[in-house]
Amino acid sequence: MDSSTARETVLRAFPAEEYDHFGKVAFRIRPKKVGGKPGRTFMTLWVEDGLAVLMLDEDLQACMLDRASGAFEKHPSKWGDKGATIMRLLKVNAKVFAEAVGIAFAHAGR
Repeated sequence: MDSSTARETVLRAFPAEEYDHFGKVAFRIRPKKVGGKPGRTFMTLWVEDGLAVLMLDEDLQACMLDRASGAFEKHPSKWGDKGATIMRLLKVNAKVFAEAVGIAFAHAGR
């Protein structure tokens, strides 16, 4: 999976909007109505690094970290302690990517 394909997949498969988040491409749930407040961010895309950061909680993060692929790791910050999880794009296929983003999207919609 590359960054361009990841971006296209998110915009095609989820009701999300893209925005700039401190210089990173980020995705959040679209507002429920035109002009409404946007939803929570569920993923940032670190294009140059080939990474996506999923906004999960600690339990969802633990499930991702249990995968044997080595594609997921805790973000090395205080956000990582709260569930922010790095996904290495080159280590996931389209199915795993869509599943992981779907989990983050559902979590953001709670």
